[in-house]
Amino acid sequence: MSKLIKWGLLAILAVAILIKVSLWLSVRSIMNDAIAQASPFMTLSYQGITSSFDGKVGVEGIKVQVPMLNDEFRIRHAELKFKSLGELLSFKERLAEGKFPEQMSVSLKGLEVDVHGAFMEMIQQEPEEADLASAWSSVACGSSRQIGVDDLLEMGYRTLETDAEFSYLFQPGAQTLALNLTADVRDMGDYRLNLSLANMSEKPGDLRVNPPRMSALVVEVNDNQYQRKIGSYCAGKLGQSDEQYLETSIKHLDQSLRAQRIALAPEVLSALKDYYKDPQSLRIELRPTEGATLDGLQFFEAKDVVAMLRPVVLINQQVVEPLAFSWVDPKAAPVSHADELVRAEGEDAVAKDPRYDFVDVRSLPDHAGKRLQFITYEGTYYQGVLHKVENGKVFLTVQMGTGSAEMFLRLEKIDKVRVLF
Repeated sequence: MSKLIKWGLLAILAVAILIKVSLWLSVRSIMNDAIAQASPFMTLSYQGITSSFDGKVGVEGIKVQVPMLNDEFRIRHAELKFKSLGELLSFKERLAEGKFPEQMSVSLKGLEVDVHGAFMEMIQQEPEEADLASAWSSVACGSSRQIGVDDLLEMGYRTLETDAEFSYLFQPGAQTLALNLTADVRDMGDYRLNLSLANMSEKPGDLRVNPPRMSALVVEVNDNQYQRKIGSYCAGKLGQSDEQYLETSIKHLDQSLRAQRIALAPEVLSALKDYYKDPQSLRIELRPTEGATLDGLQFFEAKDVVAMLRPVVLINQQVVEPLAFSWVDPKAAPVSHADELVRAEGEDAVAKDPRYDFVDVRSLPDHAGKRLQFITYEGTYYQGVLHKVENGKVFLTVQMGTGSAEMFLRLEKIDKVRVLF
């Protein structure tokens, strides 16, 4: 009996060693394939491979050099983590079948990028055309409208070092995907992103034809040291005190957003001013309604956009209320003075763009070929081009990501209809 136990333990140990060696060889094979495929345009090297019996495999001392850009980035330790060894083994199987793995987590320790390098030049360069993202990141900083590499160097940044972790959980039956990203950037801040997708196919090839729908988005920034440094740096460039620059920065933000047709409510601007003064934490949540069309928000009234996105904003743990904005004509954007930043908009600042008017649901057949907004009794919003009304159903084309899709609504579910005239 003792011999049987002894040989059984030896067999288990042998199998464990074989699995560990197999994992090590698999990771080495993957890295060598990556090195070979990347060799025409970059040089990839690493110092060693680690693996464990709890579903973790890692690579030490990764260095990626791009001769064309004369730049590189480094990763002290990269680790692929799974809930168990079985999950790790099924990961490769699902990839071979052309399906998304159900669970994965990637941890990066010590990701380093040189501020003066070409990578940061590309990331920090000012966009050719202004958009909503560039309006948020725009600064009043002398000749600079976007913080670039030279500004970062003057602010004392030489190398950006980050510890980050990316993970996702895919549930094929429910067709949902939950993505999580955390990043702790030295001397900048702690960043978190959570994204939930519905109607998620398990095959990547289906996403273009039937893209998923965003069901929730949460963005969080804690201990924003970067914002503090920008405030001090730009105040110095403009020869202003901290209080003076606080007024200048909020005025600049207001003007930048107005250039994108958005005028924030006075309460929102006031809350952002408090955040610029003491950027402890910022949390933004979006939980769009099922029929929300993110690519066509400009066609809706401002209050309906808020109702569709259902945003929640917390600044330094305080809820910002009310969350509101209005559409404005960027050509008629007023130049606000420091003491006028939170003054309510006048009626003449509202955009004179084409507007939607309510029509009777029974008159829908008369509006075939027009763009309509539908509001159901459940409060769900839909927007699309009407094709026909037939058999108690409304058939329309809606925008889905970069493409479009055909859908229908039952007439008895429609509460209100608006038509763009």
